[in-house]
Amino acid sequence: MTSWSAVGQFESQIGSTSVFFSDCLFTFCWSCRMEEQPACRQSTCLGEAHDSSRLLDQEAGVLQVSEYCKDLLLRGQEEMSLEELRAERYFELKKKKMQEKLLHLKEEEEQLRQELEKRRLRQQLTATQNRNSSEPAASESFIFNESATENPAGKCEASSNKRPNDLILKADEQGLCLKVQCPGLPVDLKKSEPLTTSKPRENLSPIEETSVESLPSGGCSPLDSGTQLDTNSNHLFAVNPCDADVRRRLLENSDIFCSPNLHSQHGSRPVVTERSFLHLEGAVFEIYSTLMDGEGFSVFEASTEDDLVLIKVDSCSTPWDFYQFGRLRSSSAEGGLPLISCFLFDDGCISVYTPPQGHRFTKLTQSVPDELLVGHQAVGLLQLLLQLHSCRLLHAALRPDILTCCHIEVQQPPCIFPIDWSASVDLELQQNITSVQHLPAAQPYIHLGLLEPSAPPHLVDLVGVAETVHLLLTNSPMVLVKDADGWQVERFSRDQPCDIYTTMWRRFFRTLLNAGRRSPAPILTELKEQLESLYL
Repeated sequence: MTSWSAVGQFESQIGSTSVFFSDCLFTFCWSCRMEEQPACRQSTCLGEAHDSSRLLDQEAGVLQVSEYCKDLLLRGQEEMSLEELRAERYFELKKKKMQEKLLHLKEEEEQLRQELEKRRLRQQLTATQNRNSSEPAASESFIFNESATENPAGKCEASSNKRPNDLILKADEQGLCLKVQCPGLPVDLKKSEPLTTSKPRENLSPIEETSVESLPSGGCSPLDSGTQLDTNSNHLFAVNPCDADVRRRLLENSDIFCSPNLHSQHGSRPVVTERSFLHLEGAVFEIYSTLMDGEGFSVFEASTEDDLVLIKVDSCSTPWDFYQFGRLRSSSAEGGLPLISCFLFDDGCISVYTPPQGHRFTKLTQSVPDELLVGHQAVGLLQLLLQLHSCRLLHAALRPDILTCCHIEVQQPPCIFPIDWSASVDLELQQNITSVQHLPAAQPYIHLGLLEPSAPPHLVDLVGVAETVHLLLTNSPMVLVKDADGWQVERFSRDQPCDIYTTMWRRFFRTLLNAGRRSPAPILTELKEQLESLYL
């Protein structure tokens, strides 16, 4: 005996009439016995289909009543069961509820962000008003040259009947020293507490370290009593050009979101750690080590089946690095820059730098400085600045730890590029940036008196190159002195006879630190040609 069960409708032939019995469970055997079993529960989906799809056809004396919608069960060449229809509707409703919930959470997040932004601006305004109301006082980081080796930093001694010509500004034994000829400085220096800052010291450049610890509480530069920062708008940073919301609005009309190398992902950014595996769009990356940890980002060294790659994990979901590096790469005539892919998540993004065929990544710094290698690297840095400024980009935070070389083994000079663009600006999109006082990264240089507030914004990158090359050349922070001809690095400030290489470095640092309002392109081109003739 053969038997089967049917849920929903069952067609039974009685004489010449076909009748459909619905909502019952039947058992059929070849002996023509039919026993009715208890009725099944009717689904909600089927009940709605009853009212809309009941058919009555009269064909050859056969009465046919359809209790289901055939269009739902038969879709093209695919046949659906009633349970599959129910599951499909269930998941559609669930998806709709999740989308509504996500939309509600995003609205609440935006409201909280706006409230926090308003609170931050009020706190900045209050702090600035309190700072302006206090009397400016000279920093106690000043010590005279003749007592520099005897008195610790932070003490001040002066004779009431003598004005010194040599003055040293010194933060500590590891920080930057400033030695300046200042014959007109009054001797009645007052003591004050050093200015505190919330920026972690390990993220500061050598110049920034000294500027933080040696600033007077009044906020004016001790090196230039006539130069003060405009606290009405620029010092407050009411509109920070590096703010994530500002950058997001700048990129709204950009075509980078149509780029095939920009991939939008749903959900949270995956956790990336050393000695682990990262899966992105079907690609598997083996994470080796951490190259650096910055404020809100980390850079890792990793590999795929074919290449060694660099991966930057950022907590900001705005693809600013991808946009800026794309601008740089499109303006470069050379083929040494790597490829970049960006994966956008709800709470951040991941950028992957892949070297071109036959190229490899190397660090910029060496354990033992090699002057010939530094000469090649200096040419590469000058070439990088020429490319950046040609497409109106400013990096504004050039340091050895965020710079990487990408080159073939025999290629000199190497192709150097930044792997972090957190402080960079686009002068083409941000046309309101007309001087260094609009750049947050330039404020330490302004406080030191190295840059004037109204100086052109590109000078920040020139100082960054000088700092980077000095560290590569001497493996020590840059110590600045000021003489009658302007600023110079102390190591190359002596007038004693020297060889052609030392003469070249003297010219190199003095030119970059005293560029003034001259156009950067001729300065960089001239220095690049002089270094090439000497080291290449």
